[in-house]
Amino acid sequence: MANEITLNVRAQVVNGDFNDGFNPGTAQINQAAVGADGGIVNVGTSEEDLDLSKLTTPGLVMLKNLDDTNFVQYGPKNATLAREDFAKLLPGDVAVLRLDSSVTLRWSADTAAVNVHVKAFEA
Repeated sequence: MANEITLNVRAQVVNGDFNDGFNPGTAQINQAAVGADGGIVNVGTSEEDLDLSKLTTPGLVMLKNLDDTNFVQYGPKNATLAREDFAKLLPGDVAVLRLDSSVTLRWSADTAAVNVHVKAFEA
């Protein structure tokens, strides 16, 4: 089979006279194994791994910060088991990532714990 996952991404910016957008259309993504995991995860202020242990090979991961005030910093776990920061999930932000099978995502909340809606699919 092929194209089991359909992903739609669209962004529009209107700021005064500035008007721009990104609309690459629909991406069709293959899923080699059947499976998904997710729910609401409470991310604390100490670094922790995003637990995707219910999946054999996590692939597509989607995140939404449900907090009104605090952000989450995230990135891959490095060789010293610490996080390499590469992104922030600001209040209300959404992120879509395709994880490499060798990557463990680590994260922590800014000032207070943050609820993040997570959905992950098998690769």
